[in-house]
Amino acid sequence: MKVHGADVKIKMPIANEGIIMREDIEIPIHAKRVRLTIVCAPKGYGKTMLLCKSFSKTTNSTAWLTLDELDHDPVRFWTYVIISIEKSGSAINVERLLSFIETSPPYSTFIDMLLNELSNQPRRTTLILDDYHMVTNPVVHKMMNRFIEYLPQHVKIFMTSQSEVPLDVSKWRTKGWIYEIGIEQLQFQLHEVRDFYGKRSPQSIHSRFFYQQVLRITDGWPLGLQLISLTGSEEILQWEANDSSILSPVVANYLLYEVVSSLTPSMQDFLMRTSVLKQVTPEICNQVLNRNDSEDMLREIEKSGLFINRLTNSPLAYRYHGLWSIALQNEMRRYFSKNSITEIYAKAAHAQYGQGDYATGIELAIKGKLFDVADRWIEENLVNIILSKQTDMFARWVIVLRRSSFDLHVETLAVYAFNLALQSEIEKAGSIIRELDRRHEKTCWKEEALLEDASLILDIAKVLMLFTQYRPIEKEVFYLKKSIHNQSFPADSRWNNISMTYNHFKPQLIRTCLGNRGKLNSVKQLSTFNDVLQSNKFHAHNLAGYSYGLQAEVFYEMNLLSESEQYAKKAMEYSYRHSDPGLSVPMYILQAKIYLANKQFIKAQAILNKAIESTVTTNWQCILITMKALSYIREESFDQAEFELNKSSILINWQTASGLVFGMLVQARLHIAKGNIRKALYYIDRVTQVAEEESHMTTTIEVKILRSICMWKNNKKRLAIDVLHEALELAVESGHKRVFLDEQALNPLLMRYIKDRMKFEQPQWKTVPLVFAQSLRTDHIARPLATHHSSKPNLTPREEELIKALATGLSNREIAKQLFLSEGTVRVYLSKVYKKLNVSSRIQAVLQAKDWQ
Repeated sequence: MKVHGADVKIKMPIANEGIIMREDIEIPIHAKRVRLTIVCAPKGYGKTMLLCKSFSKTTNSTAWLTLDELDHDPVRFWTYVIISIEKSGSAINVERLLSFIETSPPYSTFIDMLLNELSNQPRRTTLILDDYHMVTNPVVHKMMNRFIEYLPQHVKIFMTSQSEVPLDVSKWRTKGWIYEIGIEQLQFQLHEVRDFYGKRSPQSIHSRFFYQQVLRITDGWPLGLQLISLTGSEEILQWEANDSSILSPVVANYLLYEVVSSLTPSMQDFLMRTSVLKQVTPEICNQVLNRNDSEDMLREIEKSGLFINRLTNSPLAYRYHGLWSIALQNEMRRYFSKNSITEIYAKAAHAQYGQGDYATGIELAIKGKLFDVADRWIEENLVNIILSKQTDMFARWVIVLRRSSFDLHVETLAVYAFNLALQSEIEKAGSIIRELDRRHEKTCWKEEALLEDASLILDIAKVLMLFTQYRPIEKEVFYLKKSIHNQSFPADSRWNNISMTYNHFKPQLIRTCLGNRGKLNSVKQLSTFNDVLQSNKFHAHNLAGYSYGLQAEVFYEMNLLSESEQYAKKAMEYSYRHSDPGLSVPMYILQAKIYLANKQFIKAQAILNKAIESTVTTNWQCILITMKALSYIREESFDQAEFELNKSSILINWQTASGLVFGMLVQARLHIAKGNIRKALYYIDRVTQVAEEESHMTTTIEVKILRSICMWKNNKKRLAIDVLHEALELAVESGHKRVFLDEQALNPLLMRYIKDRMKFEQPQWKTVPLVFAQSLRTDHIARPLATHHSSKPNLTPREEELIKALATGLSNREIAKQLFLSEGTVRVYLSKVYKKLNVSSRIQAVLQAKDWQ
């Protein structure tokens, strides 16, 4: 990943000789227990300079990162963190971390990998995050919570912020992990006021009363002292005790204005025109101002003691103090016309964009109300934005422009709709899609040759909407299908070789947003998707492969193994074509599960070995190795299973990765098999919490099954049966079957459940048809139960036609149309068929029909 602007953002400002050493403030650089030090105060209290002075001569690896409004994007934020740590001298594998975060893994997984990298290098490391208040994304805060929670002892974090940081500070206080520095510590004391004036003007001698007056007026505010000294201290004694404190915004702004007014006109002009820049260098100033003496001007500003910080290890690079930039921009708005201000922003934006920093360029264009420029640059960089995974930043730009009533480029809106659908924000995505269709009705934009890409991306977003909606209403499905047109990307399209990522780290597609959080789509609905995706326009797009893969997994969960294998092969063809591990790895795992279901252990391990050898990315290797451990558990080779799990933990720490559901459930199964029920329940409890937070059906059923097995083995028979019944209640509606069949340890409990129900049917058990529970048991052993027909019952030809139509997923109306019957007649036939089969639902009838085959 090419990261623009990193060189300046990771430079620590130089603490010049005029800075007072705050000896009264303790900085816990070497405190063993303290993990996070927070320096929190409003602007002008010297937070940044305090840390610069404290760490300027330390021998530790000190990583510095100055944050701004763009850094609320999680990928961008942590990319800069990685680079700053690596540049500080810490021996971390920066290429590995950057390539890993580009795959969009679960954020907890990335944090665990970064923690492992830091743990494996012994050097003391300090990470300083300046202006953390600029980060507003809750995802970043959640990741930072996790980072600090498991931080190695030799790594320390320091933050400066103008407001309270939204982290788990209260919890960490009780553990002694937090050290806080606030306004009270940062306010100057009398002796520091004296030292300040001594350094600023050593030839001047002031009385103790003078210093007391300065302290009273400024209330110890460091920036206030600097303002007074710059505006002329001879007027200080004219302030009365009841006058406003310098902390008043009015007074502060007045004094800042006085400082600006005291400068020469040429310096004022220079400062105002460059105040919009985040980092100030001679090169970019020359470009923005069309001059060649910016270096001399910057050195003069630095020498004059104005509010400018020079960055370390840099030929000449500066950063203006926040309040100083605001004062200069206020003065710029007062001094220049609107057209001139627009021109200033335009030159700055074009300069940054010309250097390849499109993000900063777009940000400046938006601030300068240059919406047409920002819109054009966003559209030009859509591929870069998608590949960099900085979609939060992209979404913020779109929202700001739309709130300003600006009509964005249709391709930008189409990509925005796609991202919303991918994040399961269905209502918002649908609104954008309908807006673009209405715009087409007015302008016919889809017929323009230059907008073919936008048209296809919009259609892909529509199909994605079909996937991500759980049981979408027929009217919506009809609208989306009707509005999808049969065309394909042009040969020279920039999107031709870009495969969208739909699965970042899940071992099953039904666990992704496409799988509706584990709520199995009906076979009919998936078939509908495949019909749409098999058209020529989607032939080259990997979304079609995901459709086949999802259908393969649904068939597996319904215990239709041959059909599952058939669709998995079709999905694999797409994964080879697009080199997409998000599709190929789940299909390798699915094929291994099919082999395991047929007791073909050697074949299962062989295909997993092949997958591991062909997979480069660490996160997918961990998933495959964990699946290999599961195959050994099924084979009852527990030592080998433990070996594989230990191998995967070298790459990613399963113990701390709360998001890695698959790994923790395999750990739970291993502990159940070895009789360590307490440890198994530990993992099950953690996964249960994740499943509840994500409302994930498949995971919820799975943890209930494993919990019931644990209860059974702990001799809590009644509780085990109740928990199993809860799992069956969820499964009978959705069609999950294989998740029960794959657990051999469930057999005794399932037999007891069936036996109890055959003896006495309790009212609360009626939510699960007995035949469904019996069908799960009969796949493990011979079918002794009279209530289940293992042989084909005596059906009429018409009833056989109806059961075949039923198996395809057709509705009663569609069956009636196909067989030339009325809907009432279809219902009569179905009731007779159900009675002959001794079942009470469609899915049970289809399952028995499969058994006859």
